[in-house]
Amino acid sequence: MKNDALLSTYENITNEWKETKMLIDKKLEDISGRSSEAGLVDVTKYIIKGGKRFRGFITVAIARSLGASEEEALEAATAIELVHSASLAIDDIIDKDTIRRGVKVAWIVYGVEKAVLASLLMIPVAQRMIEKYGFTALAYVIRSWEETVRGEILDAFSAEKMQAKDYIKLITLKTGSLFKLAAVLGGLVAEAKWAIKDLTIYGLKLGITYQIADDIVDYLSYHRGFKPKLDPSEVLFERWAKEELGAIDIDNIISLALRRLKKEAKDASRRVEMFPSNKWKNILQVLPFFTAEKMLEKAGINLMF
Repeated sequence: MKNDALLSTYENITNEWKETKMLIDKKLEDISGRSSEAGLVDVTKYIIKGGKRFRGFITVAIARSLGASEEEALEAATAIELVHSASLAIDDIIDKDTIRRGVKVAWIVYGVEKAVLASLLMIPVAQRMIEKYGFTALAYVIRSWEETVRGEILDAFSAEKMQAKDYIKLITLKTGSLFKLAAVLGGLVAEAKWAIKDLTIYGLKLGITYQIADDIVDYLSYHRGFKPKLDPSEVLFERWAKEELGAIDIDNIISLALRRLKKEAKDASRRVEMFPSNKWKNILQVLPFFTAEKMLEKAGINLMF
């Protein structure tokens, strides 16, 4: 059982996350209307629809923990979600996925051309939104997008050939890069340059935690008969668990992967120990575990922290 203090923080996270999500969704809705000249309003709205907005929430939570307001952080948080949505739409095309979040993906509904063009347009729109926070913030966006694309390239063309030990490298690029960006932007919004190093590691560790949880869910989905085959990155996850963690069967793979997930989450949590003591610091310390647990709910796994 979770203790009362942890349950209280979980409740705080849930409430703040839902409120922030509504604000980001509203801003994304407004932004999607700007695609009218290109005739991409419908497809843009479709691409950005849904999603947990975890990355945007991270930006807001960090900014507020360091003294900035929600309003000051909202533009950066929305930009993160634009970049993330674009990456998912492109990823769906590359992987030939047809369903995401329970509905048909954008390229199936609107065609490859419109899905690609709308996604490509979302990236410079996000960059323009970040300009207000200065050159350093913009440079982080460009670098993180490059890292994300490099991760997608590895995932699409090299995952089957990669060594088991390179699994963490792959998910650090593919997933950790945008979580890192979300964390760093929160610090830059609050003009807390002293925190950037810790926030970089916090974001990367949180991203690794998130992706391990996601791969656990997909791996179990396959073995429970809900998924026709393992993707190359999920095969790499299995090899990583066996060769690097010493797993010997399915149950062992899951238990050892969960142990590593918890280690990454704890490492992330420690990176905000020197932050000012407030509600938002508590949220940030628990957020890596909360995020993983939300992902693992789909597999019926309840983390016992």
